[in-house]
Amino acid sequence: MAGSKADVCSILEEKLRNELNHIRESMDETYEAFEKCLNEGVEKSKGSCEVTLRPILRPKKKDLGFHRTLKCVVENSGIHKTGKGKQINLNSKLSSWLTDSIDEEFKKTFPNEGKCGPFNGVISSFSLNTEELIEKYKDVELQLIFLKTEEEKIKTKLKKIIRDRKKLVYCSLTGTVEESMQECYKKAAEFRGRDTLKNMRETIEKHVQHSKNIMFKMAKNVMLHLLKKLMEETMETLEKTLNEAIELSLKTDDHSIPDFSTELELVKQYYEELEGSRDEEM
Repeated sequence: MAGSKADVCSILEEKLRNELNHIRESMDETYEAFEKCLNEGVEKSKGSCEVTLRPILRPKKKDLGFHRTLKCVVENSGIHKTGKGKQINLNSKLSSWLTDSIDEEFKKTFPNEGKCGPFNGVISSFSLNTEELIEKYKDVELQLIFLKTEEEKIKTKLKKIIRDRKKLVYCSLTGTVEESMQECYKKAAEFRGRDTLKNMRETIEKHVQHSKNIMFKMAKNVMLHLLKKLMEETMETLEKTLNEAIELSLKTDDHSIPDFSTELELVKQYYEELEGSRDEEM
């Protein structure tokens, strides 16, 4: 490997390690923040779930057809839209203390708008600083522009993946509760005849009472698992992609690759177009 290539390669590999460590530290802090919020949410859920259910199972306003409404709720996995357009969702009601506990942290970690980007901006701010190296190492300008292009491409790709996956992470709280309630709904839906309303109510209330210590903790654990998995995959993808790009551009034998200097302008043009499209997304 030529001297300047070796120097640049060493600089980039160290920079990549440092940047990845910075992302890892930030993600660890984010994970701990979510864990703390969810622990509080679990305790509030366990202490308030019966009170949370009461307005749904025992509404103050008398409704002669309420037994039919509740029957529809349990027959549809805890979700029903009444004829008047009112949405009843026992699952989201039960998980509301959990979702409320993370809402602020979630908005901060996965903002919908602005240039900060996900995970408190660590993906957006990630940089190998190839522009600075280009000024000093003109003989590998093409390789450095290629690396910058690969960096921007993978960051854009990761932001899209995170944008899609964050919904799964958030919705897992209600989804886990819904899954935990399925046995209860099935049992409640089987009641017929006299005392159907009473039996459905008691079945739901007893199930929540008996399962609350496990159900809400499980919802917390599932969400944290999905969050951790998203973080790990983000790190692995970023590291693997850029290590391969460094390998391809700077560690390949000079005699085995052609001179790409004639394509330099095309690469520059592609990079500028990528930058332009990225600005439009912001």
